Amino acid sequence: MTKDELFAKLKVLIVDDSAEMRNLLVALLQSMGFAEIFCAASGEAGLRVFCDESPDLIITDGSMRPMDGYEMTRRVRAGDCHGGENCGNRDVPVLMISGHVGDDIVRLARDTGVTDYIVKPVTAETLYESILSAVSRPIHIVETGSYRGPSPKRRLVPRISGETLSE
Repeated sequence: MTKDELFAKLKVLIVDDSAEMRNLLVALLQSMGFAEIFCAASGEAGLRVFCDESPDLIITDGSMRPMDGYEMTRRVRAGDCHGGENCGNRDVPVLMISGHVGDDIVRLARDTGVTDYIVKPVTAETLYESILSAVSRPIHIVETGSYRGPSPKRRLVPRISGETLSE
């Protein structure tokens, strides 16, 4: 299966409170061959769409109100999505796109279960590489009494267009 065939079969959920960012991401994903793209303007709405549509990939902003992308990701990983019901693939790759690159915020993203962290402004190339990595090389999910997600000991390195930062 080619990358184009793979992307055409995947469902993507974009969660961002900025209509401009949602529109940009939709345009980029469509240019990559994604056919099923769902959007939500908040973490709460994102959880509802996650339950209703069972996407294969989530792309979310970090800073939203009242529920941010970190809390939404934590709830997806915990299976506490919408009204307490379990739904969707708890192992779904979650890509976070954010303008924040501080060590504390990147650790927070890692610790809530984010798969990959992309720094704004996002480019088509960086987004493509992150998506391809997330869907072709799934990361190991661990589960303890209080946590479910990628290993909290793994290193999450923010992706910046054309470079990487150390955590």
